[in-house]
Amino acid sequence: MGHEITHGFDTTGRQYDQNGNIFPWWTNETINAYNKQTECFIQQYNNYTVSSVNRQVDGILTLSENLADNGGLKEAFFAYKKWAQANRNVDKKLPGLSKYSAEQLFFINYGQIWCSKLRDSFMNNFILADVHSPPQFRVIGSTSNFVEFDRVFGCKPGQSNSRVNKCILW
Repeated sequence: MGHEITHGFDTTGRQYDQNGNIFPWWTNETINAYNKQTECFIQQYNNYTVSSVNRQVDGILTLSENLADNGGLKEAFFAYKKWAQANRNVDKKLPGLSKYSAEQLFFINYGQIWCSKLRDSFMNNFILADVHSPPQFRVIGSTSNFVEFDRVFGCKPGQSNSRVNKCILW
């Protein structure tokens, strides 16, 4: 849901008013600031390569979806934290997963939903034409930019999946 909400504030969503009518409501200053912030995401995703087909992700083609993945993860996590705060006695440990905190399980689940194995022929076409990044980069990209992911797993910037210079839009 957070992913879709974020689309309301991307290059397409900014063209519509609250009733769905075409009405560009961003100022030129806002558009310029937005474009400046998105450069980081473009460069980040341009640096992802699917080694099996030796192709790089196109950070411009996938920009809106990458922004929605990054924003959506944050929105979902903070919504979960708010729910967990109000329902402290409801969130139970799962058998066999008790070594993970509830917040760690949130991120493990996020990664799990994108778990897939795609044929090279499909992946090659996917990278060339799809507006989404390959599934593994939907996870790696958004979690590497999120300080809460670092906190929950005890990562330091530059260590493992944690970026030193995180891309942040909002």
